[in-house]
Amino acid sequence: MTFQILELRNYLLKPNVPEHFIDYFEEHFIATQEAVKMQVLGQFRLIGDPDHFVWLRGFSDMQTRLEGLQSFYLGPVWKKYGPTANAMMIDSDNVLLLRSIGDTADLTCGSSAETVAAALAAGTISPDTGVIAIDVYHALPGKRDALIDQFQKQIVPIYQREEIQLRGCFVAEMSENTFPRLPVIQNEDDFVVITAYESETACGEKREQVAVQTDQMISGVLKSPSDSLLLSPTLRSPIRYMSASQE
Repeated sequence: MTFQILELRNYLLKPNVPEHFIDYFEEHFIATQEAVKMQVLGQFRLIGDPDHFVWLRGFSDMQTRLEGLQSFYLGPVWKKYGPTANAMMIDSDNVLLLRSIGDTADLTCGSSAETVAAALAAGTISPDTGVIAIDVYHALPGKRDALIDQFQKQIVPIYQREEIQLRGCFVAEMSENTFPRLPVIQNEDDFVVITAYESETACGEKREQVAVQTDQMISGVLKSPSDSLLLSPTLRSPIRYMSASQE
């Protein structure tokens, strides 16, 4: 299933529970969401802040999102397992609702939760999941499209030259949140970029090197500095760094 709508969900968890929460989430909430046409695209630890759990969920469109959320959160799985999950959370409302502006095939390099689980069982996928960076750029009012144009024309070639894996570009989905039980953030001036790196060291080195070349290219259309999440994918995360031999 392809997707055009993405939720970037950043949970603040209670101290000392993140590892248990990850295990609980992956045991109970991956296959059960996939069963109602919601794609669990990635699960991550937030580097430098161990009390956060970040994950990405995809939908083919807003109608599928509504139907999937209704089926899941009003159904037996969440009724049975949701209270325990909620008890481990402090805040679950930091959620960006996004829409893809390009091909989403590269986001997971063709992997899914099911294929990753099978590859782990067979020992055919690397346990080195790399680092995923999510950068949220805040354009000046009315300048988002200019930011996207500059990024695609000037910065994407630099990423290609530096062998940074560009996985996806997104903007805010501005249509009505038809499932208000789950609040979302919708900022029409935001532009979100997802990239992948081999390791935390490579991530730091490449991002620093690229920033020297790119910051001035887009500074004139930015309202404020970008917000960045540096993420360590879990072993079962479909979104991960993929070496040339794995792609």
